[in-house]
Amino acid sequence: MTDSVRATGPADVLSFIPHALGSVPRESFVFITVNNGRLGATLRLDVPVAAATPAMYARIVAGHLAADPAATSVLLAVYTDQTGAPELARPFHEHIEALIEVLDEAGTPLKDGWLVTSSHWQNLLCDGQDDCCPAYPLESITDSALNAEMVYRGSTYNQDPGATYTPYTGPAETEENIIAAIATQMITGTEHAEALWAKALTSNGPIPEQDRIELLATLQIPTARDMVLCTIIDPDLKTADGAEDLLIGKVAPDWNRVDKAQERARELINAGPTGYRAPLLTLIGWTDFLKGRASSASNHFTQASNDSPGFRLAELLTGVMNLGTVAEIAKNPATAYKPKH
Repeated sequence: MTDSVRATGPADVLSFIPHALGSVPRESFVFITVNNGRLGATLRLDVPVAAATPAMYARIVAGHLAADPAATSVLLAVYTDQTGAPELARPFHEHIEALIEVLDEAGTPLKDGWLVTSSHWQNLLCDGQDDCCPAYPLESITDSALNAEMVYRGSTYNQDPGATYTPYTGPAETEENIIAAIATQMITGTEHAEALWAKALTSNGPIPEQDRIELLATLQIPTARDMVLCTIIDPDLKTADGAEDLLIGKVAPDWNRVDKAQERARELINAGPTGYRAPLLTLIGWTDFLKGRASSASNHFTQASNDSPGFRLAELLTGVMNLGTVAEIAKNPATAYKPKH
């Protein structure tokens, strides 16, 4: 997964995490499996909420990490600005103790861990005695040799888990044109929508203006929208009927095709007026969920709901994520998304 880059210390490992996830985590537990010194799969989960008992949270984590059968140990980075109880040396103390116990039992012990706040990072597993866990500046992460190597190879990431999109400033008649295209496509059926997206996902250069209107219209029609989502993963799947495994991340895609779909969705968001962006935001959120980028996915689902209150697909996918679901393809190093370096 690291494409032969070498991590020689904690700062290197911590610099690798945002490159792997696509953004700097916030209020997150990030686990990295290790196979005899080599970094494996990366798993990000929200920090435990009050309802998640330490034992429950630890079992959920162990279940996810078991998807990497080659793992021999685990690394943990806790990203938080919560201080925890004053008498404890670290936040989420009980949850971390439960994780240590469960991972030991699973044969993949917690090898090391770090606490990362908005101002510093430090060792997570020491007991706070005798200055064994001094605080280090965040600059030591971005100045690490591994981060320099990743940047040299062309890898980038967002400072925040989500993304922001500029307000629509295009022609006033765009909404009228989209409505007219929707009416036409309701007659022509999904074959026209399929052809439009097949062209968009295989062509280069900006989308022609008339195609942008047609593509925006396509995603406003639920049957066509669901078909488009399916064909991003499986070009031969023409209907969403029976596509539950695909939706929740059990079907490995062509990641280049997924990247292209996200690129086209971002292009169309900029061309779409308010009220017509929700399907595109949901498309990006869903494919980020498949990539294991839960924070970005959640952010896009929230933006979709803000654009079109009550947008059902974004609400359903938010519910899936709230259950702690992680796409199976994201947990398996053989099928997980690998950022381009």
